[in-house]
Amino acid sequence: MPHTRPHSLRSMRRRARGLALVACVACSMAVALPARAGALAFDSFGQFSFHEAGSQAQGCQPADAAGDFCIPSSGTPTAFLDAPAWTFAAGPAGAVLTVIDVFLGADRFEVFDFGVSIGITSALVAGAAPDCGDDPLVCLATPGMSQGSFALGAGGHSITIVALQSDGSGSAYLQVTGQSGAVAEPASAALLLAGLAAAASLRRRSAGRAGGVA
Repeated sequence: MPHTRPHSLRSMRRRARGLALVACVACSMAVALPARAGALAFDSFGQFSFHEAGSQAQGCQPADAAGDFCIPSSGTPTAFLDAPAWTFAAGPAGAVLTVIDVFLGADRFEVFDFGVSIGITSALVAGAAPDCGDDPLVCLATPGMSQGSFALGAGGHSITIVALQSDGSGSAYLQVTGQSGAVAEPASAALLLAGLAAAASLRRRSAGRAGGVA
């Protein structure tokens, strides 16, 4: 009498292969996708910290453990930024990124999007060092404070900032205005589609083998 493999055993093996496939796709997605950085909220001032000229800006503690302790605004509502890069997605009309120095006006910044320079905040006034306090809106209206507004197109953006000139350390603000929009993740979508296709192929092969068993 010919030996017949039990259907329950075949079913268990098919399930195991399916679980292994899902795990493989999940691992691939974890490796292929970059880690998410700090997502910026639209129409809100976020505070960052910096050190000597040439250093990259960080967030503020406790939001960013690598950043400095910052003094929050005593007027306009603000928030501490977490670790850079600071990311956001602009809608079809794009967005505007504003960067403004606060406290003593002795600092100037270069702004980068995905590592490419998009501009430098306004030049410092020789012999002048205005002190606008801790409120970003007040500082925006104070002559001599280094500031800049940068128009950005639709889609995803990843912002980093370098202190171009600095009196040693301090903090400043950035703000994104405009309309937010969703950012597609091509790598994630491609991996998901590949996983679904592989799972469908596995089901078809399993069904074919099951149909061939008398």
